[in-house]
Amino acid sequence: MNVQDYLMQIKDIDLRIRSLEGELHDSCAEEDAGYADELRDRIEADIERCKEIRIRIRDQIQQLRDNRSVILLTEYYVRGKSWEQVAAALDLKSVKNVREGLHNKALEQFSKKFEKYLEI
Repeated sequence: MNVQDYLMQIKDIDLRIRSLEGELHDSCAEEDAGYADELRDRIEADIERCKEIRIRIRDQIQQLRDNRSVILLTEYYVRGKSWEQVAAALDLKSVKNVREGLHNKALEQFSKKFEKYLEI
């Protein structure tokens, strides 16, 4: 697993939850109570899993020394902000510089510090 895949776990689970919520909405319209209950259980389990992953990754990010990297990784991966919003949080105008330059630097720092988590 590479560093981006590791950090993207939060966004991926969020997307999965939204998809299940859409499916739940459809099942409620069809009045399939058993299926709806199963979907609610899956959603609840995924929400708990997402919380655990979010806390672990946020804690890891906070251990980095470079404040800009901490802000960038937290805003983008943990908080789900767009690159424009991340650039604004860093008080920078160039979204391209944030997305390419600073992002790569932050990923490298994270990867070096937490490579044991990436060997999955």
